[in-house]
Amino acid sequence: MFSTLARSLAVAATLTIGAMATAAPAAADSFRFGVTIGNAPVHHVRDHRPHRPALCAPGQALRKAERMGVRRAHVRNVNRRAVVVAGRSRGDHTLVRFALAPGCPVISFRR
Repeated sequence: MFSTLARSLAVAATLTIGAMATAAPAAADSFRFGVTIGNAPVHHVRDHRPHRPALCAPGQALRKAERMGVRRAHVRNVNRRAVVVAGRSRGDHTLVRFALAPGCPVISFRR
């Protein structure tokens, strides 16, 4: 009788020690120690796109015309539909018309 009781206590002790050994690493994963100064950075979901203007600004059209090769470019006219940039290209007068849409798409290019 004593050997049966001792055997069951030994089995119970072995199972308890085994359970405690496996529970310790699992609990250690969630324990963290560190020192922080200030707040952690917050990432906003809605601010993932860079800001782009809704319409074509005259300065944006001017920079695009200069990248297209128009020298001494200046804004000649701005109305509700287009921005007109004038300048010189290859020695001739040049007129570039940009739509008032995002990205300043080219409507016409006259040399």
